[in-house]
Amino acid sequence: MLFDVKKIFNAYDAPIKVEEKIDLSQENFPGYEVRDPVRAIFEAELNGKILDFKIFLEAQVDYECARCLEPSQQIFRVDRVYPIRETDLSDIDAELPFLPDGKLDTHELAYSELLLEVPTVLLCSDDCAGLCPICGRKKPCACTHETNDAVDERLSILKQLLS
Repeated sequence: MLFDVKKIFNAYDAPIKVEEKIDLSQENFPGYEVRDPVRAIFEAELNGKILDFKIFLEAQVDYECARCLEPSQQIFRVDRVYPIRETDLSDIDAELPFLPDGKLDTHELAYSELLLEVPTVLLCSDDCAGLCPICGRKKPCACTHETNDAVDERLSILKQLLS
């Protein structure tokens, strides 16, 4: 959907609220997927010469835990307010990516906001211990080799350097 910000500046009569579901399932996210439609609410209210543009997004992110590699899901919420001046519509350095005709592509805006919100390292839980380097199972495991001082023979030269 295109949100016509220029039209709001030219003919504002009341606050505007738009709710939509945005499909980002075909987008390329780094290390995660957004399979379900993103719930999006966009609000615009003119206060003097500044348009307060509010964005609320709610997206379920599917990913593999960076430590234990288990499939996980987490809901991320974005709640931002951008003050927009009419001069921002033609400014290439504006905070929001306006099209030349003064419109905002809500699909592109939702995609970029989620890219900024979702961390690059995703964990199934804050206390995830990851995988055992000996047996490869999720920690804590029954592996007794973890406290053993056995060194992989390929790395034995490094142990000699440290001695």
